[in-house]
Amino acid sequence: MALPEEIRLVIDAFDRNAEVNRAVLATLDMPVLEYGDGMGGYCIGQHLADIVSFRREKLEAVSPEHGEPVQDVIDGASPTWLAVGSIDELQAAFDAGDAALRDAVVAATVEGRRFEGLYESHPAHLIVHCIVHDAHHRGQIMALLRQSGRSDEERERLEDATWPVWRA
Repeated sequence: MALPEEIRLVIDAFDRNAEVNRAVLATLDMPVLEYGDGMGGYCIGQHLADIVSFRREKLEAVSPEHGEPVQDVIDGASPTWLAVGSIDELQAAFDAGDAALRDAVVAATVEGRRFEGLYESHPAHLIVHCIVHDAHHRGQIMALLRQSGRSDEERERLEDATWPVWRA
């Protein structure tokens, strides 16, 4: 069964979301991951940890065979909640989670099955939820980067690298 056009469109949006995540990660270094608002909110690394762990957690609930191979990069003892030593390792975790999530949704769609307990109306809603979840946390990260003293030029470069992804 070929994927319907609307599912291909949702997957394309998910791939664009991955490009935006990649652009954000490319501007970060490990020390900035510990930057927080000083008022009890998540630090940048915790936002990223929540984004990347979302994929594995949801897959374990709806398609364990797809979620199991995705590396768990969470370390609750770390101030950033991340058990990675570099931004490249974090990017690899994003890539693996994205691929597994995409594969799970495509497989369920082709098989004509729903995800029981979650996203029962259509498996593609998992992708939509992931995009919305990522966007929420990226907004929080952008606010923290602004507070951290990033220059206007740095923030503009990041915006220039992310917004066109959606306009192509």
